[in-house]
Amino acid sequence: MKVQALTGNHDRSGFDCGVEALNLWLRQTALQHQARGISRTFVAVAADKSAVNDYRAKGFDDIGESSILGFFALASAFVLADDLAPELAKRYPRQIPVTRLGRLAVRSDLQGQGLGGLLLADAVTRSRNAALSVGSAGIFADAKDDAAARFYRRYGFKACREQALKLYLPMW
Repeated sequence: MKVQALTGNHDRSGFDCGVEALNLWLRQTALQHQARGISRTFVAVAADKSAVNDYRAKGFDDIGESSILGFFALASAFVLADDLAPELAKRYPRQIPVTRLGRLAVRSDLQGQGLGGLLLADAVTRSRNAALSVGSAGIFADAKDDAAARFYRRYGFKACREQALKLYLPMW
């Protein structure tokens, strides 16, 4: 698998993570936001033809070189320190520059195999590298539901004050 920036050559219509709002955002909005500089979307795809053949040998006949296995989107944002958990809020000024992890999804037939964790690791790495040049204190994520919030908490994200589905991971 490799992770690369979304382009018009990727098969967005074939992606299904089981959450229609995420599927539609990838199909209809991701490239528009990218073109306008609103966010950047990164997709996981098979590394090469050999990897495609491996997927097909395992019964994933619809996976090709342009098939999206998973994706995430990053954008710059600000959060208020008052929104963070109290132990984190005291470290910051009133407004905090962050990287927003707007979306993260994996094809429904590939879920539970670790791809989400790999995508999150890539998102954290990209966010940290960007923060070396442009200020960002951490990563802010909006979980879609309790299961997604549990996923983020497993990787060190902390729930925000009175908002269990908003999570924050300090980078420094």
